[in-house]
Amino acid sequence: MSLTWGQIQTWSSAGLSTYAGTVGARRDTVVKQAEALQARMSSFKGEGATADALRAKMGVAHKELTTLADDLLEIQEAVKVASGDVSQVESAVKLALQQASSTHCTISAAGIATCSSAGNSMSEYTRQSIEFSVNRLVGQAVDLANTADTTLNARLKTVGTPGSTAKSTSTQTHDLSDAEQKKFKNMTPEERARYWSQQSEAQKQHLCDTYPDLIGNADGVEGWARDRANRNRLPKLKQEAEENVSTYTELLKNPWIDDSTRAYYLSELDKAEKAVKAYDIVQKQVKKGISLEDYQHGKEGDPVSLLTLQNDGGRVKAAMGKGDVDHAKNVATFVPGIGTTVEGSMVEYMRQTKNLRRAAMAQGNLALSDVATVAWLGYDAPGEFDLKKHPEDVPGIISPFLAQAGSDRLVGFMNGMQASREYGAGDAHMTLVGHSYGSSTSGMAATKVKYGVIDDLVLFGSPGMGTYDVKNYHVDQNHLWVSGVPKGDSVQGAGAFRGGIVGSLGKNPMDSDSGFSHLSDDATGSPKYNKDAPASKLSNFNFDNHSIYLEDGTETLQDIGRVVAGVKR
Repeated sequence: MSLTWGQIQTWSSAGLSTYAGTVGARRDTVVKQAEALQARMSSFKGEGATADALRAKMGVAHKELTTLADDLLEIQEAVKVASGDVSQVESAVKLALQQASSTHCTISAAGIATCSSAGNSMSEYTRQSIEFSVNRLVGQAVDLANTADTTLNARLKTVGTPGSTAKSTSTQTHDLSDAEQKKFKNMTPEERARYWSQQSEAQKQHLCDTYPDLIGNADGVEGWARDRANRNRLPKLKQEAEENVSTYTELLKNPWIDDSTRAYYLSELDKAEKAVKAYDIVQKQVKKGISLEDYQHGKEGDPVSLLTLQNDGGRVKAAMGKGDVDHAKNVATFVPGIGTTVEGSMVEYMRQTKNLRRAAMAQGNLALSDVATVAWLGYDAPGEFDLKKHPEDVPGIISPFLAQAGSDRLVGFMNGMQASREYGAGDAHMTLVGHSYGSSTSGMAATKVKYGVIDDLVLFGSPGMGTYDVKNYHVDQNHLWVSGVPKGDSVQGAGAFRGGIVGSLGKNPMDSDSGFSHLSDDATGSPKYNKDAPASKLSNFNFDNHSIYLEDGTETLQDIGRVVAGVKR
């Protein structure tokens, strides 16, 4: 039976989340009972027919308890997933109601929009267009609700059936066939998160160690596992890059190679040398904290995690976290922009995300464990704007292509984090923080992620918000934030014009009609701030304060920290 608009308006993900916790608590009680019975069975030393019969009955009871525990876990995880799905429905309902309110439409219980605001001044075509737009949003919300309902119903029907156990408690491990590896690669982040949740801890560790290339960049897998896999991969990748340096260095010694071959060798040598530097930087960063897995197992210290490590495309790409991304209540993902490289920028952005984490803690009165940040350098950002030294980088800076490609990667990462949390510690308050060209990349990603993944979107020093209409975002419109210093940041709005190959980075989010709420633009508290820089206009061509926003002493940092902490209103 199909659901109606009137029915889904009453849906609440909070109730499901609470129920999942209740089921989990009851499962914990059953597990303890099973463990107590196992201890009794192990210590029972009776002999004879009566003792054997009692021992057999205890074995049956133990099996029933462990089966019940597995079934309760299956129910808990089904409800957790449903809670996430219902959260998406809530967001879609809210978006439809906002659109209806802003266009003076009413929506009937059957889900039919009627526009009544125009009087005699609105054409019939305009009225129909407005109603069509609202009806489309209503239809999307109802479709999401029907999918959520069908999915939960199907999962609950499998509880208690053969092969339905949610999570194996076995300590045995097994390798994956080629077909299983291929299937894993082709899973969506949500499918992968479910698959991962069904593996025992021993099997998870085995997969990280046996197939680190498969697990390290697998969106939907828990952060600790990606960190473990990428730490396993790092020495080998660095060694391969060093060997490439040696190989191309030797090849270039040949005096008989032609110019085109020499140019190719030089290009590959440059790429290999930069890769070595990038891996060296990453190694030094991971050594500044303990692994996420060690932290979750009780080791003292602050975790640093390596969540992405790739060397496809133009350069090495990486994402590194501070704090426990698997359990923190608030997680912020920072996406930088122009000139970003792992070898040249990761140290700086890990410092800035550390600043952001501390600001969120201070502004939200939160514990260190409540906040985690990610420096996401997971895409090929355009090079520095330098017409004389690097004119080849200019097209990438003023065109949307790198942002579009980067946004697809970012969508997978964000959806994957959300999915892994739904099967793990539960939903987190997730903020996407985009700077410079990274703000355009983030904005584009916000039009593609699943509803409910991004709780707050913050753009600053932005050339364009990735779209020309905030209604395209899958983010609550009351949670869109922008900051732009008034001096020394000519990047603001630079990519807003529509120009085909150039521009088309979206509307300037600083514009009064952009739909964004303005955060503080005061960065004068930092000693790095140039008070004498010209006004932030493209025509003034000055970037002295373009990278000042997350520096200590600035109000811009503190206000963005309030958003990350979830206390900005």
